[in-house]
Amino acid sequence: MDLDYHPVYAVPVFGGDGFNRSPHTVTDDWATWFFSDEGGNTTGRGSIPASAFIEQPTQAYFGAEIAAATGGLYQSGPNHPMSVTSIIAPPSPPQDSLLSEVKRAELMELIHGNNFSIRPISSYMVNPPPEAEGLFGLSMMQQYIANYWMHFHPQLPILHKATFVADNASNYLLLAIMTIGASSVDHRSEPIIAAAAGELAKDLAWNIRWCIFSDDEFKPPAKLWVFQALVLLETYEKMYSTRQLHERAHIHHATTITLMRRGSSLTGRPADSPASHRDGSIHGSSLNSTTDEWWSKWIQSEATKRAAFAAFVLDSTHATMFGHSATMVAHEIQLALPCDEGLWAATSANEALRLEQTLTTVGVRPISFLEGLKRTLNGQKVQTNTFGRTVLMAGLLSVSYHMNQRDLQVTAVGSVAQFGTKSAWRKSLTRAFDYWKKDFDETLQRAKHNSTSTGTGPFEVDYFLPSTEDVEHESTFESRIVLHHLAHMAMHVDIVDLQIYAGANRLLGKAIGPTDYTGAQRRMKEWAPTARARDATFYALRFLSQVLLPEERPGVPLDEDEGSAMGPTRKLSNAATTTTGGPVYSARDDHLLNRPWVLYFASLIVWSYGYALEGSLTPPAQTPNTPQENHADMRAFLRRVGGVRAPEELATIRGRNACLGLLATLRDMFIITRWELMGEAAKLLHTAYNILIGSN
Repeated sequence: MDLDYHPVYAVPVFGGDGFNRSPHTVTDDWATWFFSDEGGNTTGRGSIPASAFIEQPTQAYFGAEIAAATGGLYQSGPNHPMSVTSIIAPPSPPQDSLLSEVKRAELMELIHGNNFSIRPISSYMVNPPPEAEGLFGLSMMQQYIANYWMHFHPQLPILHKATFVADNASNYLLLAIMTIGASSVDHRSEPIIAAAAGELAKDLAWNIRWCIFSDDEFKPPAKLWVFQALVLLETYEKMYSTRQLHERAHIHHATTITLMRRGSSLTGRPADSPASHRDGSIHGSSLNSTTDEWWSKWIQSEATKRAAFAAFVLDSTHATMFGHSATMVAHEIQLALPCDEGLWAATSANEALRLEQTLTTVGVRPISFLEGLKRTLNGQKVQTNTFGRTVLMAGLLSVSYHMNQRDLQVTAVGSVAQFGTKSAWRKSLTRAFDYWKKDFDETLQRAKHNSTSTGTGPFEVDYFLPSTEDVEHESTFESRIVLHHLAHMAMHVDIVDLQIYAGANRLLGKAIGPTDYTGAQRRMKEWAPTARARDATFYALRFLSQVLLPEERPGVPLDEDEGSAMGPTRKLSNAATTTTGGPVYSARDDHLLNRPWVLYFASLIVWSYGYALEGSLTPPAQTPNTPQENHADMRAFLRRVGGVRAPEELATIRGRNACLGLLATLRDMFIITRWELMGEAAKLLHTAYNILIGSN
């Protein structure tokens, strides 16, 4: 390698430069720039905030322009962001390389030490496995780590898989990984072990947070592993576990963000580095750095950036899904979008340098998060990978949340909104949601076409119809469907109002009183006849149909829209098969993080819309009694009401409240999941069911 070649990276900046400005609101200058009619062109700064610019020479984005610039010497092949090798993650390492017996013994000593409060090991003894240690056996711990890489990592790729060595990882980070993996044991093939492993995961999570908080490295500037472990732990606590852990994660989410803001780990360098983040380089201009040293520092810089983005994704999506208060705002994220997955998956410093050097030669420019957000709002293409697109949608959700809060404040003080009417910014954002989805689909289609037309060896087949061993990695791309529909639904209705209207007794740690219910009932009655209600219900019905009736593709032809990249006959990755041959979705076995809760959100919208307009079902309405009858009733309802092709058609259709089968099917599905919040969702759907038949 030419060691005189030293690519320069601007260091990620998280937060603003000033000490007095609060990052917790949409500033006037930023909102003016973001909602202006200007495109995403940033060749001149003009009135665009400085935070919109990240001046980095390269950060590995691949496309057709590279092949053209190099005369075909470098093709958009296996290392393209949407190439087969980027979409289909490398196979997991062999079991014996995931964890050694020595590391296992170290973890066991930690677990049974004074800092942990855990049940006796005999409490986790199940048959099988045959090991005397039961769920703490080496093969089981290896399985937990393998589950993490298979089911979770593709959705939130914050760890560098190519260089991750379990024996060298921080113990608490490794336990956080194993906690997620233990909760992902396949219930279909190992129901007894899966149930016991789920209990073990809860016990581990309960202890890990306190251990991290008491660790010497939990202080500004915190080490990278602290942020990674906290992000993984928060995801588990909020999305896999109990109500108590969910609430704890919500409370301590702001702690993680504050630690990020106050430390230097989010400048992309080691916490103990004395160098200023203003030098614009990971390793400065020293010519003594070896390629391995350069690569190690680059990995830490990129991993730090991804941890920050992951925290932001959790912040904005959970504010949208659960009604939590958002802690972060889009304009404080002064980072380039995540690097290309080809570079992130490089297995050696030489391979990474070759890819990086090629891009520098052709002058490929990375794009900042804020520039990508602005381009998405203006309907301009953004070249990034799947995680980058998730980050962009999180940005749109964050802007939507904060603009809603801004309107509430303006209304409260009786002032006039500065940035136009509510409908103006709502229309801009809803168009951006659709463009985000369209750009994502077109990129997947181009990758599919390139892989079949240019020839990529064993990948010349339609890789969007995956083999069984890669089914979970392919499933990750369904998250674009989930996020797209969530964004549209949440734009027009608040999930807190929906749950109160359906009879919730307690939300966000507070008891629901008569005044709360009366206010929610009034708002939902005023909402139901509006165009916003029809839009929300339309997207809710489309999402329910997409998941529960994927083979029928009702409504807008999904082979031209939702299913465009996957093909019209594609089935959900976790679908079972009924005796009639149709796929049945299972929330319990769904490893996609947000999909079960968004299904719940969508079902509440459909019920609220129908009930607010048409009231309870009147006799002689027939009530389905068996699971088969519920399923048939659900299918008939989704075919009839969900088959509308435009929101306006919902205004004239009748029987919009005839969704008993839908409520009962989802209720029975949610009640057996491992996530306690889904059990609560099932109970609320049962309450809504009783309201609909007039027995509550």
